[in-house]
Amino acid sequence: MDSTINHMLYARQSQGSNREGGSNSLSGILSTLIPTLIIAVVAFSAFLFVRSRYSRVYRPRSDERLFQEGWQTPKSDSSFFGLIKNHSTLPDSHVLRHNSLDGYLWLRFFKVLIAMCLVGCIITWPVLFPVNATGGGGQQQLDILSMSNVKHPNRYFAHAIVGCIYLGFVVLLLARERINFIGLRRAFFLSAAHAQRLSSRTLMVLGLPLEYQDEKALKEMFGPYVRKVWLVTDCKKLEDDVKERKKTGLKLEGAEMKMIKNANKLRNKTLKKQTSDTPTEQNALHWIDPKKRPQHRLKPQLWKKVDTINWSRGTLVELDRFVKEQQSEHLDLKHTKLPAAFIEFSNQSAAHHAYQSIGTGSLNKFNPRYIGVQPDEVVWKNLSVSNASRKAKLLVATAVISVMIIFWAIPVAFVGSLSNINYLTNKVHFLSFINDIPKVILGVVTGLLPVVLLAILMALVPIFCALLAKLAGESTLSAIELRTQSWYFAFQVVQVFLITTFTSAATSVTTQIIQDPGSAPTLLATNLPKASNFYISYFILFGLSNAALQLLNIVPLLMYTLVGRLLDSTPRKKYNRYISIPGLGWGSTYPKFTLLGVIAISYACIAPLILGFATIGFCLLYLMFRYNFLFVMGNKTDLKGEGYSKALKHLMTGVYLATICLIGLFAIGCSDDAISAGPLAIMVVFLVVVIIFQFLLDRALSPLEKTLPLELLQGNKFSTTVVEQIMDEHEMKQDQMEAGSASRGNSVPEFVKSEGEAPQPKTKPFNFLSRRLEPMLLKFYEANKSIVPAENDHNIPAYTSEEYEQAYLNPAITSPAPIVWLAKDPAGVSKILVQENREAGIDSTDSHAELDEKNKLVWNEDEVREAPLWQRPVRY
Repeated sequence: MDSTINHMLYARQSQGSNREGGSNSLSGILSTLIPTLIIAVVAFSAFLFVRSRYSRVYRPRSDERLFQEGWQTPKSDSSFFGLIKNHSTLPDSHVLRHNSLDGYLWLRFFKVLIAMCLVGCIITWPVLFPVNATGGGGQQQLDILSMSNVKHPNRYFAHAIVGCIYLGFVVLLLARERINFIGLRRAFFLSAAHAQRLSSRTLMVLGLPLEYQDEKALKEMFGPYVRKVWLVTDCKKLEDDVKERKKTGLKLEGAEMKMIKNANKLRNKTLKKQTSDTPTEQNALHWIDPKKRPQHRLKPQLWKKVDTINWSRGTLVELDRFVKEQQSEHLDLKHTKLPAAFIEFSNQSAAHHAYQSIGTGSLNKFNPRYIGVQPDEVVWKNLSVSNASRKAKLLVATAVISVMIIFWAIPVAFVGSLSNINYLTNKVHFLSFINDIPKVILGVVTGLLPVVLLAILMALVPIFCALLAKLAGESTLSAIELRTQSWYFAFQVVQVFLITTFTSAATSVTTQIIQDPGSAPTLLATNLPKASNFYISYFILFGLSNAALQLLNIVPLLMYTLVGRLLDSTPRKKYNRYISIPGLGWGSTYPKFTLLGVIAISYACIAPLILGFATIGFCLLYLMFRYNFLFVMGNKTDLKGEGYSKALKHLMTGVYLATICLIGLFAIGCSDDAISAGPLAIMVVFLVVVIIFQFLLDRALSPLEKTLPLELLQGNKFSTTVVEQIMDEHEMKQDQMEAGSASRGNSVPEFVKSEGEAPQPKTKPFNFLSRRLEPMLLKFYEANKSIVPAENDHNIPAYTSEEYEQAYLNPAITSPAPIVWLAKDPAGVSKILVQENREAGIDSTDSHAELDEKNKLVWNEDEVREAPLWQRPVRY
């Protein structure tokens, strides 16, 4: 759906549109609304029909077999009224308690957008509609409601005053949300469910000097409050071998399943041909055709074929032996150490005190550092990148993204030109062969091909941004998502909004601005009113089609019902598809919807009608995402709410664009009538005030968005770790038990005095807002305590001794040998293969999956926790 909308944008841009003389005509809006409404009704009806039939696609979070008690969403009624009832009675805080902080804040983000647009309608419509409608500009139909119908500049005072009121409201709304976010984040981090997680008291430090790449040195620096240190070793060779071992295990599993199916196919065929009433059953080996045993070619000796099963068994055993030797060596720290470590403290207070203390001095030790990092989000290969190298790579990556943003219109223009390529043959002679192409093929080239290519181009942007962030040295998946969010939002604003509004390629706009820098506001201001109809259609498409199609979830439905049945040839594939819970890629999702907010703000005073469509669109999107986060989606990457905070800051772009556009419009009016200088002055003063206010607000809030107050941590009963929560405690080392006993205190640790001791945390930056913000922060903190996961929610994490010891080791070090999971078959071939695998030293089983009488692979989804691949979810 997003690709279709972006195709509309670029098609209008590249092929040319009638915006120069176009209008917000009622017919134009209806031509978009009617087919979009039909699509939405059909999609929603289909959703209601299939929802009760495929609960795994539409209610996976209701499946108690996938989630631990207290974390799954209660099962919902399959009827329409049951859907409404369950959807309305569960509060948004249910998502916070049973899904994630990011999911809850995503829903709150849409509430902010709804409030922003709804209040905008209340502020702008009663004043600007009459002013615009009687403006005498000669516009027709819905155009009379936009600023383009205002002929006399003296009416601009209304737009300036209303603009200051509305945009001022948006600024204050976003400021309030940022303050509420800080209070919510504090309440969530100090809640029982989060405060007693291992990650909440663990510090990831990079850039360690050589003398601190030692457990004893780190413990001496941080004192008795350090419970455990995980040092990081260079596991590149081990990672490659583990990857190859897994690949070989999958090859063996696939080959043996193929042989089992072939044997049973032959058996079924033979038994059908037997005429006797009691068919004679043969030994399992009888059904194995030696000529049909799976074979493959070895690289680089492609001419040589080997028996896949025998080769895979031998290779897997050898790789497993080699991997286990390396794993043992890494556990003993016999390999090269990397300048990184994970330090667990006995309580949350000590961890945050350390986080706020180190890396702030002139020696710049342990920088960068992170707190609350979960093991599964660590990008292990980037831990060796030095801080200076990381900064240099990020600078280069940002430059590459900037160039891409500016010149992305070139490949888009080329793709767009394909739709009119048959008209170019008269002017470009070497393209004359196109006239000889059959009309059917030509129709595909000019119609379908541009849409597909544009969809691919747009889909590649966030992927490229994420890849570049990873190559630049970002050390966690959350950091990669946040970097992607910033870069992709810049792309969305420039390419999807500004360049489209300019109605020309990026290069031509850049040339005009270089020649006359002062023309930038004028270019934007003169094009914005004429493009408003296009963006009304944009909101209609997003609000109706996107909401309905996302509810229908047609791609996951097809993957589960059709593609899965065709491609899942092993029990492992079926199992992995079943337990996978979808989630949003925050770095690519936030920018697309933040842009909608920016567009609504930018047009609020120029074409206020757009706020009404935006309100309806955001309401529909909110309802769709609310259902999905209650019943369908999980959290793919835990950003701890930082994506929401960044999106709030990005929305300020709309305030600045709206202000600059009004300044540009008023400046144009000054050339015709000096009275426009009054509205112009008002908006210039407003712009200066907003810049100063945001500077002071950022200076006051930025430190609070990154750290927790130590005084709150000291007074929080959950900030200390209860050692008894760790299961199998008797297996833990005695020194860990002694360190655990120290965790019962709430005091902030005094680090051991030593040479080069890290300095204490810097004092908070102070301005006149800081003193006024503290009572508000405390108020929001207390208010949000009631919605965060409580101590009685059965979600306090508990770890076995093995889970605890291996928490922050590279997964390659703890990766077990792969288990070969086969399906039990009537012919008994699986038993033979399982026995042969075990004799070779390979763990194998044929339980919990089987081939039915039609030789189709089935497995018991009701016993998912008994499956050989099941692993207990661990909330680090």
